[in-house]
Amino acid sequence: MSTNSSHLFTSLWFFFNLFFYSITLASASSAISSDQLKFWFENVENKMPNPLLKKLSPLSKKNSDYYTNLLLSENSKFSADAGFCSLAKLACTSVFQKANIVKDTYTRQKTYGRFSAALHRHQDIKNEDPFAFYRLSALKEGKLVHLPHLKESLPDRAFLPQQMASKIPLNYDAIARIFPDSDSSGKTKETIQTTLAYCNAEAIQGETESCPKSLEEMVGFAKSTLGGKKVVALTTKNTRGSNSAVRIGKIKEYGGAGKKIVACHEAFLPFAAYFCHSLSSTRLYSVDVVVDSETGPNVVNTMLGICHMDTSQWPKDHVAFKILKFGPGEGEACHWFTQLDLAWIADE
Repeated sequence: MSTNSSHLFTSLWFFFNLFFYSITLASASSAISSDQLKFWFENVENKMPNPLLKKLSPLSKKNSDYYTNLLLSENSKFSADAGFCSLAKLACTSVFQKANIVKDTYTRQKTYGRFSAALHRHQDIKNEDPFAFYRLSALKEGKLVHLPHLKESLPDRAFLPQQMASKIPLNYDAIARIFPDSDSSGKTKETIQTTLAYCNAEAIQGETESCPKSLEEMVGFAKSTLGGKKVVALTTKNTRGSNSAVRIGKIKEYGGAGKKIVACHEAFLPFAAYFCHSLSSTRLYSVDVVVDSETGPNVVNTMLGICHMDTSQWPKDHVAFKILKFGPGEGEACHWFTQLDLAWIADE
């Protein structure tokens, strides 16, 4: 490509992103979501995935300032009432009627063994998705595989404004005080406690981890871990192929062995939150999912798959070993990302 062509391409790419940013910003329904989008485009090279766009805060600047001041006030006894939870699109009051849809396994399948065996002791292989983990050998073009459930069962929640989220401690007493009705459902309470157990568990050797409570914290963790001025966010395109047999299409590896990757998985708190970490010996793949039809093979999805090549530090009773039928350090464990999971790589 000539120098002039290269400059033209760069200019067109810049104006495309500027146009997309302007349109998206104009459609944002509140000052807080506009701030969140602005932060994203200042720190992330590619556009925000649609499922994440739906998690932007619907709070107006006025409402955000009011509730943030209540939370930050001296001797604050702020608790989220139905009005606040509705305005902020949170799952924290009696209006949250779908606690029973939260899967028992939503986080356990994504822990990669970083937690003590005590947190895995009650896992029952009968209650786990048998297709949650797979071996690297499954990633061969043309090979038939069975995908796990890709549709997330967690209720929709929006991100809190960064200033507010930063003042919420990751302990159950604090969350129960600020969101008292989250304690009204046994399933909700149990799932929050599970999330907090994961967030506060000791990291394994070679791992960097965080439980960001806001969009800004998540992007900030990815940037500080990967380095550079901007990062790239990757995820699975859609949910097509969920819980069905498909064929592996074209495969692309991001960076090869030794590439630093940050993985973020949605975690359940009354507001949108994630569990993020970076592990050594991890490989990341983009995989086309192909379904055969009367008109021929069709690519119905492009999925993100991650393989953890070193499982030697995982607890021996981790569910991955039950599914894959080997023990710690005896093989790699791979799994797919959903639309709400994010993998972050450095912009190069």
